[in-house]
Amino acid sequence: MNIIEELRRLFSKQQEENNGATRSLVFWYDAQSNDRNILEIEEVLKQEDISIHYLDKDNAFRTKVLLEKEDTDHSYLIYAPFAKPADRENFLLDMLLYSGDYGEFQADEIAIRMKELRLDHLAIRSFLEEHTKFFENKQRVTKFQKLLPNKATMEQVQQTMLAVLCHAKSITPQDILKSVVVSGNLSDANEVLSQVDKYLDRGVFYTFVEEYFGISPKEEHRLANIIETIIFQHYVAYVDEKILTHTHKSTVPNTCKVFVEDWLKSEDRGSLEKILDMLGQKWNVAQVIDQHTYEAFLRCDTFAVIERTILHVLHELLLKETVVVAEWKSILSERSKSYWYKTRFHKEYELIEKALRVYEWREVFERDGAPKDEKTWITAYTDKYYNIDQAYRHFYLYFISEPSLDTYRELMERLTFWYENHYLVELSRYTDEIVETKLKGNWAISDVMQQKNFYRYMIRPLVEGSRERIFVIISDALRYEIGQELTNSFSQRLNTEVTLRPMQASLPTYTQLGMASLLPGKVTDIAEDGTVYVNELSTKGLKNRNKVLQFAEPDAVTLKMDEFIGLSKEDGLSFVKGKRVVYLYHDNIDAIGDSSKTENYTYEAVASTIEHVKNAVRKLTGTYEAGRIFITSDHGFLYQSSQVEKYQKVDSMQGNIFDSNRRFAIGKNLMVPDGTVNVSLNYVGLEYEAVIAKGLNRFTAGGGMRFVHGGAMPQECIVPLIEYRQAKGKARKTEKELVHVRVASIQKAITSYQFTVPFFQEEKVSKEVYARTLRAAFYRNNERISNELTITFDSQGEVAERQTDAVFHLLEDRYKTGDVCILRLEDVSGRTTEMYKEEEFELKLYSI
Repeated sequence: MNIIEELRRLFSKQQEENNGATRSLVFWYDAQSNDRNILEIEEVLKQEDISIHYLDKDNAFRTKVLLEKEDTDHSYLIYAPFAKPADRENFLLDMLLYSGDYGEFQADEIAIRMKELRLDHLAIRSFLEEHTKFFENKQRVTKFQKLLPNKATMEQVQQTMLAVLCHAKSITPQDILKSVVVSGNLSDANEVLSQVDKYLDRGVFYTFVEEYFGISPKEEHRLANIIETIIFQHYVAYVDEKILTHTHKSTVPNTCKVFVEDWLKSEDRGSLEKILDMLGQKWNVAQVIDQHTYEAFLRCDTFAVIERTILHVLHELLLKETVVVAEWKSILSERSKSYWYKTRFHKEYELIEKALRVYEWREVFERDGAPKDEKTWITAYTDKYYNIDQAYRHFYLYFISEPSLDTYRELMERLTFWYENHYLVELSRYTDEIVETKLKGNWAISDVMQQKNFYRYMIRPLVEGSRERIFVIISDALRYEIGQELTNSFSQRLNTEVTLRPMQASLPTYTQLGMASLLPGKVTDIAEDGTVYVNELSTKGLKNRNKVLQFAEPDAVTLKMDEFIGLSKEDGLSFVKGKRVVYLYHDNIDAIGDSSKTENYTYEAVASTIEHVKNAVRKLTGTYEAGRIFITSDHGFLYQSSQVEKYQKVDSMQGNIFDSNRRFAIGKNLMVPDGTVNVSLNYVGLEYEAVIAKGLNRFTAGGGMRFVHGGAMPQECIVPLIEYRQAKGKARKTEKELVHVRVASIQKAITSYQFTVPFFQEEKVSKEVYARTLRAAFYRNNERISNELTITFDSQGEVAERQTDAVFHLLEDRYKTGDVCILRLEDVSGRTTEMYKEEEFELKLYSI
């Protein structure tokens, strides 16, 4: 404290208190006068027109005469170089008293410190006198001042000292305990507690923490006992205590449980993870699970070994093919809320969940019978079986991209074997039968969108009926299941209307014919060099396709998608100025897959293509304000990660071949070897011959073996046709509409320390209404008194399926019956947290 500044303050405040009196009297009894340079102070005060009168033990009467009779106009500092006498011996006590609250200056270190800290309790003074060593360090004092509550009690002073010595963020027992453990260890020789002993007493720490967490003291390993007891309460909250081999008691188990959960959400969670791993071994949790089966631990997530066991069980069930998919989807939905799921095992869980999805659709496929006709064949794939290709692709790609998942190699190999040797083989059998009996003479299926009709039915009506600019993205080898994934992603965007329909690609399913079919006009010829002609114009290469497009629509243009998206806004706007139709071509999947050197990266190319297309749509709608975008493809593909079997290889084609690959040949005088089928090109008005490989067969000459297309498998010949529309003007929304959630409790009363609150999701999630994520907890007087839960409301089910029950644990306290607490629901669906709603609950708890 600056003595001169404090003296000035006292003189000023005294005059203010006395309604602007012309003078002030301040007494200073200085027991430490030998160390004081009073002359320096006297010089400064003279400049303020304040005089010093020196008091000694013999001039009290003279002082009284001076100040009350001789000079009643000037301010004085009455300086006594000795300790303040007792009141009954103080001849000037009346003057000291009428000088008011600002009439005495105290300059001893303890008094100064108490003034600085706003402390006035006599018991605190004696405590500070006993612990002066603590206050000799400026950094400690600064932090002490920052953490000390207003009007602090003796206990709060001790707690604040603890917080400073333990480097805690606050004086709460939770923060102090956490800091002791994080900065030290669980032994009696904890370094932080040794520091506490230097300036306080670790007994203060133990008593403070044990009382808060309801733990009985233990003579040895006291800190370890505190932590073990707290963690045990979290453990036993979800496991029947009867099956455990030991116990730890606390009178406030919910307080302990919530502390563990809050710690695991903090930046210091790493230290708690290590403790939990250590206790998991010490308490033989793995052996206990083995004795009582994993089912007894399905609600518990205290230890990582529980997560590991559940993963192991599910893995074994998948390998044995005895998994009950519906049951395990429910289990994993519950486990997904656990700490270890999100932190240590998320990669394994994600892989397992992808595998489970394959099994789910495998059951559907194996339960279904063979399609009876070509329409059933195509709708079965577009309604259901595409999910198998998509699920397997996700599973396979995730596995090969994560080296840490090699433990699951056998599962990957088994799923791959089923996918390639059962699913694809059986699907090819259906396809061969349909082609042989229904489609080889007339490929086009009625009521199914034909690739050759794309421009006539989808683009021309818009050109003729509106003035909007239409973008068409044609991504080579973008098969139907990829289009479905893109559609799902686009549907999550605000102000969009997205539809997906299957389109039957031209057969054989290869690039030149597919690209030609998507242009306006009619395929009129295929030259001997493989060039496909539309309206007698070559479609080979981007420039020729541009000519064909402009022949039908002069205000049209073509460009590679990546080139256009890479243009500056100014150059891009210049390029499309006055254009009604813009065709953008993208070739990533086919470019990677068609080379034997790179075909192993086909699924990586798919993932890359999905991102490229999404980015392109984002820029088209943002930079170029595109209102309507079509996304489609020339053909799909088949992909097998394993080596192609010998029986699937067919002799090379013979004859006058115009064009060919591993799956087809077009030309004249073609032979039809075993394992192939001759198909008519009459559906496009051509008289040439076409031969495609049956099933999964490949011709032995040319190109890679694993990535193929050209045949009639659904993966090759069913392509997506996505229509993406962006709302504008009045139809445009400023924010997404999220599902509404309400508390479904009839009686809003809390009668126990563990209780369930039902929530009801009022709408089901759809393309128009999105999921909402809420953070929920109970508060009283703006302080949280329960655990905190994060709940996502994303049900697409009917009314009966849209209730979610959340279990809350109330911190133990003596709540007054009839008091009100608040259930606070915060929306954390987006990047910012917003208050969603608050609900009042009445406390009716009669004991703890």
